[in-house]
Amino acid sequence: MSRRDRLRARRRLAWALLGACGLVSLASAVDFPKRKPGLWEITRPMPDPRFPPQVQRVCLDAATDALLYKFGMGAGRNLCSKLDVRNVGGKLEVDSVCKLGNSQMSSHTEMSFQGDTSYHEDIAVHYDPPLLGKTNDSKSTQDGKWIGACGADMKPGDMVTVPSPMNPMPLRLNLNEMLKDGS
Repeated sequence: MSRRDRLRARRRLAWALLGACGLVSLASAVDFPKRKPGLWEITRPMPDPRFPPQVQRVCLDAATDALLYKFGMGAGRNLCSKLDVRNVGGKLEVDSVCKLGNSQMSSHTEMSFQGDTSYHEDIAVHYDPPLLGKTNDSKSTQDGKWIGACGADMKPGDMVTVPSPMNPMPLRLNLNEMLKDGS
């Protein structure tokens, strides 16, 4: 894989995890629950049940959590014409309308938290026109859970993909380093 391809893969991974961390939810004054410092595992089932879920791990501390919040707020303001966040009965609900290339993406997300150690997210998205071959409508879920202290080989902001048949090579990057200039 060329250096350019690795960089593109890392950027795609970063955006995927940023979404997994619930960044779209951070674009308002709603009191967003803090995540417990340590190692978080984010799991996304694949649409095809023959494939295992995508799993990513991220090492969070309070400063990294704050940086992700700040980045999410900025990204939402720059890409989205609508970004409404509400706390409804203990769930965060997010409705957004964002421009992605020539397509408009409308989404509805519901996040429920179990204290500061886990969350579940249901995401419904509509693309008009379809984006990069994606169907007009898609639904997905993801779960985040705190799994303990960060390993000795990890520092706050480190993000790693767990190898799978769909992604056999683990990718590793540091969100703090990636976002420090763009926050």
